[in-house]
Amino acid sequence: MTITSPHKRKDTLTAKVASVGGVQTRVLEGPGSGPTVLLLHGFSDSADGWRDVLGELAKSGHHGVAVDLPHFGRAGRPRSSSVLAALDEFVEAAAREYDTGQGVVLVGNSIGGLAALRAARRTDLPIVSVLAIGPAGLIVPWWMTALTRTRPLVDRVLTLPSPALVHGTVAGPAIMGNLFARAVASGHLSARAKSRYASHWGPGDLRRQLVLGGQTLAELADPHALDDAEFQMPVTLAWGDKDWICSPRAGARLQQLHPDVRLRSIAGSGHCPQYDNPNVVADLIRKCTGPTTDSTQATDNKGTTP
Repeated sequence: MTITSPHKRKDTLTAKVASVGGVQTRVLEGPGSGPTVLLLHGFSDSADGWRDVLGELAKSGHHGVAVDLPHFGRAGRPRSSSVLAALDEFVEAAAREYDTGQGVVLVGNSIGGLAALRAARRTDLPIVSVLAIGPAGLIVPWWMTALTRTRPLVDRVLTLPSPALVHGTVAGPAIMGNLFARAVASGHLSARAKSRYASHWGPGDLRRQLVLGGQTLAELADPHALDDAEFQMPVTLAWGDKDWICSPRAGARLQQLHPDVRLRSIAGSGHCPQYDNPNVVADLIRKCTGPTTDSTQATDNKGTTP
């Protein structure tokens, strides 16, 4: 891995530009010991969405690393014909790279959650446990079916001359932040959270993400996006109880196939609890990680339901 341009933030996180598995990416890392907590964001998001969780983990001495996944944030745009295959390769490389000898706790949200579950079937990676939060691809919700049916029309529209917003405008990031807040938390995100999400949006990104979204939806609609192979380490599934994007019903269905999978509900959260309930997400992660050499006590489990 090649690292360039590191700088220290006041919030104790270190931001780095790195090459992971041949993909240039941005890495946010917090201090700590024990297994590395490797954080994978969802579609159109970035490592910035995990900043509050990283801060909570650092308080209790847990080593955390968040990365911009390929195609998103400030990461490179691989030429792979499959979004999921590109994520699989990247997660494999990142797990090996950031294992400090005590293993990796893999945590993913949405499509990052699916990538974590796909990695959990492997025996050749240093992953000791997995927490998938609102993972995509387990069932096909109504909205995904509808969007998949309209994809030919959307693809055609995207080839036509488009208004400035599609290419990127000054107002674009603010609009995207508000749309994201509406989608993942019924609009109930702080201005800071919306700003973090929108910070990586630039000219042309909306059109590019719409095209990429069509391809991703097609892959998620494939019933083999996650096959029935056994998980090779402990797996926990968590959902915000207000998540309408990836239905919590998928957790019960997966548990029928894999009875050892643990299910958790995060009260009052939408699709991205790392934004609206980071302390509870950090507590769930701690339970997957185990104790560290730090004497600081973890927060309680208020807000979660076993």
